[in-house]
Amino acid sequence: MDLQNPWFVIAIFGALVSYHAELIAEFLNLSRLPKRSAAEDGNENLIEYNSAIAKADVVRSSAMLALLLAFWFVGGFGWLDQWTRSLGYSPLITGVILIAALTLAQNLVSLPFDVYHTFGIEAKFGFNRTTPGTFIGDRMKSLVIGGIVGLPIISLILWMFEKLPQAALYSWITLTVFSIFLSWLAPRFIMPLFLKFEPLPPGALRERILSLAQKLAFPVAEVSVVDGSRRSTKANAFFAGFGKNKRIALFDTLIQTHNEDEIAAVLAHEIGHFKKKHVIQQMVFGFLQMGVILGLLHYALRSPQLFSAFGVRQMSVGMGLVLFMMVVGPLLSLIEIVQLMISRRFEYQADAYAAEAMGSSQPLVTALGKLSHDHLSHPSPHPFYVWLHHSHPPLSQRLAALISKA
Repeated sequence: MDLQNPWFVIAIFGALVSYHAELIAEFLNLSRLPKRSAAEDGNENLIEYNSAIAKADVVRSSAMLALLLAFWFVGGFGWLDQWTRSLGYSPLITGVILIAALTLAQNLVSLPFDVYHTFGIEAKFGFNRTTPGTFIGDRMKSLVIGGIVGLPIISLILWMFEKLPQAALYSWITLTVFSIFLSWLAPRFIMPLFLKFEPLPPGALRERILSLAQKLAFPVAEVSVVDGSRRSTKANAFFAGFGKNKRIALFDTLIQTHNEDEIAAVLAHEIGHFKKKHVIQQMVFGFLQMGVILGLLHYALRSPQLFSAFGVRQMSVGMGLVLFMMVVGPLLSLIEIVQLMISRRFEYQADAYAAEAMGSSQPLVTALGKLSHDHLSHPSPHPFYVWLHHSHPPLSQRLAALISKA
């Protein structure tokens, strides 16, 4: 331990503070669950489900922290750096191999926890419909797509930081353009590899959706039904696309459990996000965040102390990027907290827009209540947990805001 090294102090302090903040949040959130003695009203499953999720999260975060610290303190980063260098490739290829190896290792370490979540907790409470074959297929597809899409862009970023004096600026421009392109690419080519999209059949629901979109001047290219029930009983819906090529996707589980008014209210809420420019604002915020992080990376890569803090003897862009992302974790967490605060404010605005578009808040109130009930969501999460994790306000607060506008 080198307590004189500021990078070491920042990294270890940030990791421990983040872990303990998560731990405190989990226990505070559990304390807000209804008492088991008062569970005669059907809350028994809700209590058990949220308790199981919280306990699994604590075990997972504890194991991940222990593995990270063990790997770090036994010289794992130094060994990994020497091993990748011993392969004899160029610094660029070596950096790509290093990042790919760590990504694969992280996936392998998280695999038992993901298996338990899907086939243990979600199955126990009747949510899971994912077969082992689908689960394995999804993991393999994710790794392959990550390699095909991610490795070339990582290679380009590493090359820029090795060769260009203004690497941070050029990387920021590259990643911004790539993010926009990926937003267009994902719903058309990537998501269909995991989900089956079918056109919503002609009928009352389709007419209701198209009529609502026309009324709200929201251009829609297509309305699809997604086979979400092949993986989970939980309902969902989402929008994708830009300009006049927006696509509405409804999970089949949403159609099965909600009536036309409720589905229309959910869609009006999502349209509200577009109308209020929330999507664009969040993208701009993300791009600005990316620029700040890349600017800090530019300076971090020139600091020998960053590498020595993790037991790495030689400086390189690939390893520097990995180590920097560990050090900058606390800053990213703080930025995420700000993003979540903004997101919760946006949710209130989208709710208000939906209530006005529907002419009543009741359809959205009913829809949100059903979603919360069917998903066994925590009825009254602790404010500290909400502050750390929730992109949406607690249900009780959303309903109170909607009812006040009725």
